[in-house]
Amino acid sequence: MVVVSLGFSMEERKLWLEAEKKFRNDINSLVVCPSCKKGTLFIVDVAFNEKDIYSGGERYIKCTDCEKFEIVLYRNTVPKNWHSKNIEL
Repeated sequence: MVVVSLGFSMEERKLWLEAEKKFRNDINSLVVCPSCKKGTLFIVDVAFNEKDIYSGGERYIKCTDCEKFEIVLYRNTVPKNWHSKNIEL
């Protein structure tokens, strides 16, 4: 797993990493945005190969209010709940 942070302070980055852990453990977690503290975060998983979604991809975690986001890169292994929210889209 590789996390791409977009200009966050170290403290803010730690909070985004905690959010990633919450989603990895429970895809239905309700997580307040670590940046604006107003919006909630949602995720979208994008597989590298749509024919083999479990081979890896990117998980976008984005705020509903300020629209800041984090990208988590999964190579070779993905969380158990990988791509499960995408089914509802």
